[in-house]
Amino acid sequence: MFKTLLLQLCLLPFIGWAQNSHAPDDRPQGIFQDDTVKLGQELKYLFYYRHRPNDEIIFPDSTFNFSPFEYVSRQYFPTRTVNGWSLDSAVYIFRTFSIDPVQTLALPVFALQNQDTITVSSQPAEVYLQQLVKGPIEAAQLKDQTALVPIPERFNFAYWLIASGVLVLLTVLIWILFGQKIITQYRLYVLRKAHQAFINKFNIFIDRFNKSESLQIVEQAITLWKNYLTGLEGNAINSFTTKEIAAYYNDDEDVTTALRLFDKAIYGNIVSDKSSETIIAFFLLHHFADRRYEFVKKIIKHAGTPENVVQLV
Repeated sequence: MFKTLLLQLCLLPFIGWAQNSHAPDDRPQGIFQDDTVKLGQELKYLFYYRHRPNDEIIFPDSTFNFSPFEYVSRQYFPTRTVNGWSLDSAVYIFRTFSIDPVQTLALPVFALQNQDTITVSSQPAEVYLQQLVKGPIEAAQLKDQTALVPIPERFNFAYWLIASGVLVLLTVLIWILFGQKIITQYRLYVLRKAHQAFINKFNIFIDRFNKSESLQIVEQAITLWKNYLTGLEGNAINSFTTKEIAAYYNDDEDVTTALRLFDKAIYGNIVSDKSSETIIAFFLLHHFADRRYEFVKKIIKHAGTPENVVQLV
C-alpha cells in the first residue's frame, strides 16, 4: 500500500496537468523520476497517455525491447475519465548496465483501430549515467602463468558415507531375504567338508590295516569314527561304551555287527585268523557314517539344525 501511494503521488502532477487540458496529446508522455542513475541501479519511468474513452490502448509489456534498459517490473493505474477524456498511466522500473553517459527511452502505445494497430511513440526521455570511477583508466598488466599447480587430493567423506549407507542397506536387505538360506548353505558346506575329511582319514586306516593287520590301527579307526559322530550328532558319543552306542542308535545292525567284530578282534586278539571279518567291520562303520551324514543333511535342508550340531573334525 505504501509503494502504491508513493507511485500515485509521483504521477499526480502529470495526471492533473493532463486532465485539465482541453485537447488530447498527440503523443504519450514519459519521464524518468531521477535525472541520474548508477550502473545496475533501479530507475522509475513514469508513462501516461490521454485519449478518447472509446480508444483501445495497450502499453508495452515485459516482452518489449526496452534497450538500453532492462525491464524489472511495472504497475498500472486504473483508467480515469474526466471531461470526455481518458487517462491511462503506469510506472515502469528499469535498470541499466550500459556505460553510455546519456541514455534515452521513448516508449510507444499501441492503439487498436478498425482491426489494425497504430503505434504512437512518446518523446525521448533522457537520463544521465553517474560515473563512479573518475580519471583515466589504465589497462591492467596481466602476467601469463601456464604452469599447472598440483592440487592435493581430498577424501570425499560425503560419497564415502553415502556408499557405506547403501552398502549397509543392501547387506540388511540381503540378510532379511536370504539370511536363512545363506546359513543353511554354509552349514551344508561345513557338513560336507567334515564328512569328506572323515572318509579320507578312515580309508587311510583301512589301507594300513590291510597291510599290517595291526590292532592299534583298529583302535585309531574306531576313535576317529566316534569323534566324527560326536561332531555330527552333537552328543558325546566318543565317551560311550559299545553297549551305549548300540542302544543310542536303537541296535542298528551295521553298528552292532561292526562293534561286535571289532571287540572280538581287539579283546580276542584273533585278527590274523579272521582279518576278513575286521575288514567287514570297517566297511560297516563306513556305511553307517554315510547314512548318518545323509540323515543330518536332510535335517539341515528342511528343518534347520540347533547350534553346535555340525562341527569340523
